[in-house]
Amino acid sequence: MSAPVGAPERVTAPAAAPTHVRTDVQGLRALAVSAVLVYHLLPGTVTGGYVGVDVFFVISGFLITSHLLRRPVRGVRDLLEFWARRVRRLIPAATVVLLATLAATLLWLPTTVHARVARDVAAAALYVENWSLARSATDYLAAEELASPVQHYWSLSVEEQFYVVWPVLVGLTVWLAVRLRRRGTGFSTWLPTAVVGLVVVVSLAWSVHLTATNPAAAYFVTTTRLWELALGGLVAAAVTVRPWRLSAPVRATLAWAGLAAVLAAVVLLDGSTPFPGVAAALPTVGAALVIAAAADGARGGPGGLLALRPVQWLGDVSYSVYLWHWPLIVVVPYVLGRALGAAELVGVVLASLLLAAATKRWVEDPLRRQPLLVRRRAATFGLLAVCVGVTAVWGLSTASTAEAREREAIAAAPANVAAAGECAGAGAVRDPSCDVRGLLTPPEAAAQDEPDVYADGCWNDPPFTTRNSCSYGSDDAPLRIAVLGNSHAGHWTPALEAGEVAGDWQVDTYLQSSCYPVERLLEYEAAADAQGCLDTTRWATDSITGGGYDLVVVSARTNQLLADVPEDQQADVAQDAYADTLATFTDAGLPVLVLRDTPAMPDSVPDCLATGPVAWDDCGAPPSQALEPDPLAAAARADSSGLVTAREVTDLMCDEEVCHPVIGGVVAYFDHGHLTATFARTLTPEVTEGVRAALGTRPG
Repeated sequence: MSAPVGAPERVTAPAAAPTHVRTDVQGLRALAVSAVLVYHLLPGTVTGGYVGVDVFFVISGFLITSHLLRRPVRGVRDLLEFWARRVRRLIPAATVVLLATLAATLLWLPTTVHARVARDVAAAALYVENWSLARSATDYLAAEELASPVQHYWSLSVEEQFYVVWPVLVGLTVWLAVRLRRRGTGFSTWLPTAVVGLVVVVSLAWSVHLTATNPAAAYFVTTTRLWELALGGLVAAAVTVRPWRLSAPVRATLAWAGLAAVLAAVVLLDGSTPFPGVAAALPTVGAALVIAAAADGARGGPGGLLALRPVQWLGDVSYSVYLWHWPLIVVVPYVLGRALGAAELVGVVLASLLLAAATKRWVEDPLRRQPLLVRRRAATFGLLAVCVGVTAVWGLSTASTAEAREREAIAAAPANVAAAGECAGAGAVRDPSCDVRGLLTPPEAAAQDEPDVYADGCWNDPPFTTRNSCSYGSDDAPLRIAVLGNSHAGHWTPALEAGEVAGDWQVDTYLQSSCYPVERLLEYEAAADAQGCLDTTRWATDSITGGGYDLVVVSARTNQLLADVPEDQQADVAQDAYADTLATFTDAGLPVLVLRDTPAMPDSVPDCLATGPVAWDDCGAPPSQALEPDPLAAAARADSSGLVTAREVTDLMCDEEVCHPVIGGVVAYFDHGHLTATFARTLTPEVTEGVRAALGTRPG
């Protein structure tokens, strides 16, 4: 699946279906899981299909709250019994899929992702995957990693956390309502509705705030999603307190309106929609209307459509369908060695349905009804301990083993590179007599081979509230160089650092993630990010022009669209904006070295190399695909000030047929488009020559 990966992947999962539910609720489940399936299998066809999770949240909140109001938690025994039922219903199937997915990962996925996926499996087993993803979602580079085959467990984590807290809250509310009723307080009747409504309001307000300020994390955290579950609970509380007396035509109208709202969200929302926030009200209120209208009993409503037997069957197995479909989407291309075509997509759907039916038939239903588990809560919690313990321990031990293998590869790489001498990396292209065989930097080492600017915290990340800058080299160096741009400027720093080893120059960084240095607003999901990017650019240019620097090195990938600029004018306007940035420096008498952006591969190079025996260039791409337009380089070539020097290393990385992912035995990228620190250091002669040439343009 390809989703807004500058922003996080939007992967969703339903809750398990109860034994006896209304047909309209089951129909909603079927609709929601269908939307999610199409969204993941055919990206771009149903752009808002990720809202299926929001529909499931409302359904879960309604059913659980209805149950808790009918059978309130009055003490520890009731609470344990409630949790035991959730364990029997949810945990066994989830565990089977987690174990199968970890086994498939070890068999077929690249060794470079084994540690990360194994850690995700452990987090999913412990039902904290949503918080783990919230942390990594704010990492600019994490957005370009292979999607975890278990990241869809984030929504199950949200629900399990809800199931821990909600019965306590509802139980205390019911207890207080009973005491107030005994004292003749009329408000006691509406207390459950009021408390649940308050949760909706507070959580929704927080969701709107965090979606505006930190949308990547807001998508996953429990606090921004709690109101969706509570909205279903609000419907349950409202109809329990005072059952609605609506005519069939009114109920039918409400049900159709709700269904239309859900479908509108599925069709109209997309990856650029700030979510969850206010936008999540469309599918959630729609689902709440269908449930509140009791569509299965409203003549003229959508109840008949939702009650069709295939729809009911899909709703009944929706939990297992979702558990299986995402791992299949991630793993099957590696099993086949190619992207999923039409036939393979159909196969994934059929496999998801068959595995779901088998899981429900032989795992979900038998363990949910197993007499010993039903009679003895201790046995149920023993089952929970085994499921969670086995999965988490296997995941953590696998991660530990994989990380040890990575450390060995990382430790061995420098000696390999040193042994190759001047023939390592770009040196092999400069000297045709070089004969480097084998990988000097294994994929596991390359995947971790990032420039020091990452570990040193030199970045200013969305929402760009920081002003971080790092300095490398001696404070007494006769020359001071400022490096400006985004991550595609940061990956040049090893070459610049290597060039100043003798103390010739000091290098200071002004680096922004996913933000390139122009005096224009860029398009972001959050308005605060767009303004923050612009403000950070202004801070950087002001700091550089007033900082006494001898040279500015600028490089950037122009990967964000300019706001309010037509698509066919983006390149020209970006070039003009870069020209203005260059003029800011040249007008101040500062020479500028522009390093053209390097080629980018279609997928992660270390992952591709780590899938097994493969020709290195099979992980590359032709120049027409690998070389993206670079309006910054175009602006540099067009500059007439005499103070701007442009350089590129395309001839060292590409020939007429392919841009190479491995050069002189060195893996050139630690992902799909960022240079490894090792390869960047082999470009030191070209970068040093560019610096000397640019310094030579200074007047006097």
